[in-house]
Amino acid sequence: YRDSLYFLYDFLCQRDESLYTITPRLLSEYITYLEKIQTIYYRNRIIMVTRTFFRYLCARKALKDNREGVWIALMKIKNLDGNRLPSVYTEDEIEHLISIIDRTSSQGKRDYAMILLAARYGLRISDIVGLRFANIDWERDRLVIMQHKTEKLATFPLTEEVGGALIDYIKNARPNIESPCVFITARAPYKPVENNPLGHKITEYMRMAGIDASKRRAGPHALRHSLATNLLSENVTLPVISEILGHSSTDSTKIYLRVNVSMLRQCALDVPFVSSSFYANLYD
Repeated sequence: YRDSLYFLYDFLCQRDESLYTITPRLLSEYITYLEKIQTIYYRNRIIMVTRTFFRYLCARKALKDNREGVWIALMKIKNLDGNRLPSVYTEDEIEHLISIIDRTSSQGKRDYAMILLAARYGLRISDIVGLRFANIDWERDRLVIMQHKTEKLATFPLTEEVGGALIDYIKNARPNIESPCVFITARAPYKPVENNPLGHKITEYMRMAGIDASKRRAGPHALRHSLATNLLSENVTLPVISEILGHSSTDSTKIYLRVNVSMLRQCALDVPFVSSSFYANLYD
């Protein structure tokens, strides 16, 4: 975060400005400057960190203009590939993937619990890895999570399936170490999981289940995409899906409309009838 914010700090210093004097116009100039010195990928990474930083500043009334929406609207994330559709899997494929996991091993119990969190709730891998015991409200049968990416509070009903998987892992597979984090590395030295342990494992489970993932991504984000698309096919509204996924607005959720071909067909207009005389007189 510090490295990403340094670019803004350096830009302001060059212009003898500071966070206390920054204006929306100056921020726009900074973004233009950033696009000249960075690739789209790194530009997006820096912008995402800067957006989080400005939310922090606005919440603490540290700017002259503390309207968060004004600043965030300026910091748009550019699409690296606007034509690429999300990788999605059918409900049957997801269920087959889940059923193939070996739940007799310690790592299998952990993988099963983590994959269920992605498939059933659409949680991002950062929120799964960061899950703490304090997030599990056993008495009310719910998960309460402050989402890492959006900093939005999300509450999910703790189903018997997911709750059972978590209990099985915690009681029978989790290494006995003192940590507030639920998920621990599968091998010693034992410590909280810090990266994405599911990427290659999901691909392996896909292969074991006989699911063709050659033209689709197979990481935990694909499970998130699949949940959204399958909910949409069941006529769940965009605002509800957006709330489940923790999107800041429904604009981020609209990408799944492009995946649902059956619903797109309903939007097609009938071709109006054109009489033969129109074509006869077309070149007259």
